[in-house]
Amino acid sequence: MTSKKNKARVSKADLKKPGKKKPNVLDTERIAYVDYKDVNLLQRFMSDRSKIRGQRIAGTSVQQQREIATAVKNAREMALLPYTKRVASARAPRPGADREEDDRYVDKYADRVADDKGADETATEAPVAAGDDAEVEA
Repeated sequence: MTSKKNKARVSKADLKKPGKKKPNVLDTERIAYVDYKDVNLLQRFMSDRSKIRGQRIAGTSVQQQREIATAVKNAREMALLPYTKRVASARAPRPGADREEDDRYVDKYADRVADDKGADETATEAPVAAGDDAEVEA
């Protein structure tokens, strides 16, 4: 008897079935020679980070993939294509990014600055004589 676990498995014949073949760009546009100066064509075979896409992803034959790779490398050497690109990605905010608003992260020198200002104000005032105090109070 077979268990339920074995029934759920996929047969080897199903795994060997070929998937849908990607259309070959070079054949559909009838391009016989891949030129390193044709930057628009070469960028089709590169990722957003300027990496050469694989043969399965690009849908090219072995010989065409080899020609594309050498053309991309020549174009990079001639500074027609970049070696790498930095892709801006939206990152999640880091924890503690809003420290100014949090009461736990108060500037430890803020009170010293306030104390220094108070000390400066009292030092700049003219000293009051003992006899003057009586006149002010009355």
